[in-house]
Amino acid sequence: MSFAGALKRARRGVDRYGFATFAKEATLRPLHPVLAPLAGRRLRRRAELAPGVDALIELAFEFDDFGISIEPGQVRSEIRGLLEILRERPRSRVLEIGTANGGSLFLIAHSVAPDARLISVDLPQGEFGGGYPAWKIPLYKGFAQRRQRLDLIRGDSHAPATLERVRRLLDGSKLDFLFIDGDHTYDGVRQDFEAYSPLVRSGGLVGFHDIAPPSAAAVAEGGPTLLVGEVPQFWSEIRTQYPSKELVDPAAGGYFGIGLIRV
Repeated sequence: MSFAGALKRARRGVDRYGFATFAKEATLRPLHPVLAPLAGRRLRRRAELAPGVDALIELAFEFDDFGISIEPGQVRSEIRGLLEILRERPRSRVLEIGTANGGSLFLIAHSVAPDARLISVDLPQGEFGGGYPAWKIPLYKGFAQRRQRLDLIRGDSHAPATLERVRRLLDGSKLDFLFIDGDHTYDGVRQDFEAYSPLVRSGGLVGFHDIAPPSAAAVAEGGPTLLVGEVPQFWSEIRTQYPSKELVDPAAGGYFGIGLIRV
């Protein structure tokens, strides 16, 4: 980047965040690869002390150590509903497709069995979540409870090699919960469902994020329809084929939403 370009970017940062916040971020950002393991350990300790699901959700949304955050791309009431369902009975095998900033994975890890096996698949530079840089791996490893195992796969969920890697990690066991929040095109979410839902045990859950179509008012206001993509279209079809449940907060303005089916 040229000096003029860097200066312009700095000015935008100061205008958006204020000088003090921007200066702090600019100072800490180069240190993030070194600070990530420490942030991960601090996050796990605080999670262990959280008295309940509401405290965990607050931690996920508000955590900010050394300028490192994990804020979920979720509506609090909707993710709370999902966590309550996961906590109803121990779930020992979990796969999340689309991890992005990590907040949902963190919350799921602390809402399943304390010795659960968790797998995350996320595409670096992916269109719908942006992926996460390699320096965040130690931070995300800190999401796991002490007896849990978390495997992070930074790759394309549509690639046969990724599916095969997930199969090897499961080693013949079946998933209790699959959360699909990756490619938001119709073909993309359909492909994820068709490839990975056979890995879910009979009676297990498959979750989809961003099932709610944008409201007419949101569309008229030029809202960010990319957030949901074509997931609502696929959800409207798949929900009729299985026992299903929707977690949609009407106050979210016609975005987001979590859909669950039992396979």
